[in-house]
Order: sequence, then structure tokens, then C-alpha cells
Amino acid sequence: MVSPHSTTKYKPRQPDLFGYRKPRTPRRYLAHMSDVGDHGCIYEPGNTCVALFSCARCGWESGWIERQNKTHVLRGVACAKCNDQPQGSLAD
Repeated sequence: MVSPHSTTKYKPRQPDLFGYRKPRTPRRYLAHMSDVGDHGCIYEPGNTCVALFSCARCGWESGWIERQNKTHVLRGVACAKCNDQPQGSLAD
């Protein structure tokens, strides 16, 4: 007996009823913390620490950026150099 999957392409069980798929958001490349500290000055309201961020992909480094807390530092920031590149470009 021949399997139906071997003679025809596999088709999903539920066909796409509307023919439209929502486009995905473009990928964000993140820079992660390289140093965290206290610059000894008065912070803007809501911020408690400062951090330096660096991108492992391109080597971009930020200046000192004030962040709300440790959780916001661990999330990282969008890399300015990598995210400005055209979509799908691997050139640095």
C-alpha cells in the first residue's frame, strides 16, 4: 500500500481560509551589558543604575545609559549599527 504522503506534497489539515498571513516584525539585534555601575550623580526620575552595552555581532559599544533596574539592564538594548542595516544584509 502506498502512503498518501509519499505521492503528493504534504498539505496541512486546515487550509488557510483567508489567504493572508500577518507579516512578522523584523528581527532586532540586541547589545548586552558589558559593565554596570553607579556614576555618582543624580539619576533621572525612575532610574537607579547605569550600564555600558556592547554588541557581540558587530562590536558596537554604547555610552553609559541610565536604566530603571537590573531587569532592564539584562534585557539589553537594540544595537544601533546592526539594526540600521538593510533587511537580510550580512555585511558589517
